Parts: sequence; structure tokens; C-alpha cells
Amino acid sequence: MRTICVIGMGPGGAEYLTLQAVEAVKAVDVFLILEKQGVGKEALTEARRRILDACRGPGGYRVVTAPSPPRAPAGEDYNDVVADWHARKTEGLAAFIAEHVAQGETAGLLVWGDPALYDSTVTIVRELRDKRGLDIALKVIPGVTSLQVLAARHATPLHEIGGEFLVTTARRLGAAAAERRESIAVMLDSNAAFTQIDASGYDIYWGAYLGTEREILMSGPLAEIGPELAEIVRREKQSNGWIFDIYLLKRRRATA
Repeated sequence: MRTICVIGMGPGGAEYLTLQAVEAVKAVDVFLILEKQGVGKEALTEARRRILDACRGPGGYRVVTAPSPPRAPAGEDYNDVVADWHARKTEGLAAFIAEHVAQGETAGLLVWGDPALYDSTVTIVRELRDKRGLDIALKVIPGVTSLQVLAARHATPLHEIGGEFLVTTARRLGAAAAERRESIAVMLDSNAAFTQIDASGYDIYWGAYLGTEREILMSGPLAEIGPELAEIVRREKQSNGWIFDIYLLKRRRATA
């Protein structure tokens, strides 16, 4: 039997790997690195390689790289676009296992943050095991999320005492804000969706490239710093070709 180990690598620095993740990295025979195409995307591959160097050093394991299937622009057919993208990633992973993972070996997949939060890798491996009948064992190692790092950097809890918080995407932010949610964590934005909602009463805790030497942090009333933040997002995307940002919106509670 082959083993597929999905390892949460945190926001990108080796210091964010848990001890369990470090031990899992040391036990892997072959790693698959999917390389995203586009300006500046090589930095994403280098982050994975730095983690391997820090945990393993040279030799003793293999690395296989392959282009990551691009996702078509999402419109009204968002679910169909994502389904097609996942199908192509599933085919690619099946080919990798067949060609590069021998019986009795362990293959490693390093994923950003935690594999259970906005990542499809676990779903894809389960598809191969449960629906396609591949003789593989799945092992998942949790990781530190950018959401946790964001809260720590700003020294703020994700929710108030007895309250709740919603984790959502930029695509769904408008609906969450319309419901006047008390605390909204927004992932997968990169287009300053916070400029499209009613900013009154919200404070924003924003961060980009968390856990790296390029880290940027800002916080304050959304109505006041929203335009400046939007300009930072635009500038970073133009300069680097991409941006990893995340933010927490918290409604100010009325005081007596």
C-alpha cells in the first residue's frame, strides 16, 4: 500500500511547522510540488523547498515538480469552474502516484496553512481512495493557519466573549456584512472586497504574507483606512503578480 501524507505547512515559514509536521516531513520518500504559473509564483515553490531544506537537508528523499492546473476565471458558473479545476488536479495526482510512488512508499504534499481550511487536497486524495479504488492510505497533519497568525499579530481574539465568528471568502463577504455579523474572517480575497460593503461600525485587522519576511500589517476603522488598504493591495499585486492577504472585520459593540 502507498501512503499519501498531506502536511499543513502553515503560512510559509519553517518555524510554523508543528513538531508532528516536522516528523511527518522526515518520513516522506517523495514530495510532489505543484508549481503555479505566473509572475512571482516561483516564490510559492521556494517556500516549500526552504521547509524541506530546514527539516531534511539534502538527500534521502525525492522531489517531483509539476505545473499546477490553472483555474478558469469564475463567474456565475463558479461551482462548475471549481469542479473542473478539481477534476484536473485529481487526474494529475493520480498520474503522480502511479509514476513516482512505489508500493510501501510515502508521498508528501505540503499545503498552505491547514489542510482542512480552504484546501482541496484532502478531498482529492479521498476521491482517489474511495471512488477510484486506489490502494492508498491517507494521513493528514494539521497546520497553523494564517487566520491564527493574523489574530496573534494583532493581539486580538477572533471573537468577543460568548460571541461567534464567521470564516468566509471575499465572494460571500457582501452577504455576511449585510447580516451585520459580529466578526467576519475573510480569506481568498486579493481584490479588496472590503471596499464594497458598508464600512460603518467595522474595525479591520488586515495582514499580507503573514509569517514571512515580507509581512505587512494594518488595522483600524474600516471607513478610515479602507481606501489606503485597497491601494496597498493594488500595489502589491502589480508589483509581485499576486498577494496572499487575510483580514478580520469586527463590529464595535455599543458602550454604555
